[in-house]
Amino acid sequence: MPRHRGRRRRPARGPAFRVLVEDRATVAVAALSAGLGALVVTGADAARRIVELGDRTGSSATVAVILPVVAWVFIGIALYVSAVVASNTCATVIAGQTRSLALQRVLGATGDHLRRQITRTGFLCGVVGAALGVVVGTAIANVAFVVAAAASVLPPLGVLAPVPLLPVGALVAVITTVAFRVGSRAVLAIPPLRALEASVEAPPGETSTLGRSVVAAVLCTVGAAGIATSIVLGASTVESLLLAVACGALSFTGVVVAAPVLLPAVLRVTAAMAARSLIASIAARNALRAPRRTARATVGLLIAVTLMATFSVGFATYARMLQRQTIADPVYYRDIQTQFDQLAVTFTGLVGASGIIAAAGVVVVTTLTIAQRGRELGLLRVIGATAQQVRRLVLVETAFTIAISVVLGVGLGTVYGWAGAYTLLGATNAAELIAPVVPTWLLVVVLVGAAVTGTAAAVGPAARAVRRAPVEALRYE
Repeated sequence: MPRHRGRRRRPARGPAFRVLVEDRATVAVAALSAGLGALVVTGADAARRIVELGDRTGSSATVAVILPVVAWVFIGIALYVSAVVASNTCATVIAGQTRSLALQRVLGATGDHLRRQITRTGFLCGVVGAALGVVVGTAIANVAFVVAAAASVLPPLGVLAPVPLLPVGALVAVITTVAFRVGSRAVLAIPPLRALEASVEAPPGETSTLGRSVVAAVLCTVGAAGIATSIVLGASTVESLLLAVACGALSFTGVVVAAPVLLPAVLRVTAAMAARSLIASIAARNALRAPRRTARATVGLLIAVTLMATFSVGFATYARMLQRQTIADPVYYRDIQTQFDQLAVTFTGLVGASGIIAAAGVVVVTTLTIAQRGRELGLLRVIGATAQQVRRLVLVETAFTIAISVVLGVGLGTVYGWAGAYTLLGATNAAELIAPVVPTWLLVVVLVGAAVTGTAAAVGPAARAVRRAPVEALRYE
């Protein structure tokens, strides 16, 4: 009797397993997006209570006008960031299903049936992830404030459960569903024969450049003009802060739309500069082969860097302006140092938590993207590349993404934070326009954090991809 008879064979990890992994990744990022939104909204509510509890600030008519505006600003930031992170991840997941969906079409599945299936998956993942993220994010924020109150760092704030938590969770669920619906239409438009190709991404020639360039130019131009207008209006009304945030969102959306068009230009320059280094040159050209994939990886890290830079520069500029106002009019600004120190603790915690959550989202997206390239990386082994060369290739590609995200993110965040600080305080007594204040620690933390995050996200999937026998890359996964 054969020895293997009666033994249970371990099921192969085929397409169904990968779909399950991608579904879990979608739930995770939806939860991270909603959790980030919950932290931002809860932190804004905590800042409002701290200001209201102050003897001087609590009775100020100016503060009474500023607080509702700041609350709406934080809600808008939370909703926008959650929407960008969720939609970016959904696009990554959909791209990974290109070959599987194309094969199902070859076998007779209709486009309507597949779109309904994908949309249903997106809806379920979005609802579960959003609910989980809002609950966990709110709980973490409340626990942190209780600990801070027990340590006498912050005053007791009670239980924080602001109403805007509901629209944050709902928006993440809706964005996830819509992203899957729209993404499925783009994937099903790809010829079924694409299923036989090694790459799941559309080649550069299929990426529309004219339409993207026009839309991105309009968004960036309108956004920049709106931010400039808000700074001018900031000297007379605090409501200009709302205009600054809205136009900042428009300009950042323009950057996201333009990414698949602008990044190839940057990478071509990089490839020319790195011509003496074989790995760097191949990495740049490999990123050029899939501009949309490169753009998604870059946007994921870009939103994290921009968010941290916006909060950090905004608060540092706010502190410098308030310092000068206090010197110019010490009577008007008396007894505000305690509230300012408490707000500093709150915002520092908010920046740290936002950075960690955004970094976790980057890790999920980058890990998923590299895992989807298993066949592509395996084919490199087939044609003679060593495992070490493939790992270095992935790390160099990630380094390009980190460099672009850090430079662009710090630049955008500096402008957004500076505009936000001035439009918030520009209409108050003795305010004057000053240059943006960029904390030195921000540059160090962003650079180190982005490098660690990108490396951590890339090393594991790259190692798993090259650990397999090269011949396995020739079969359909």
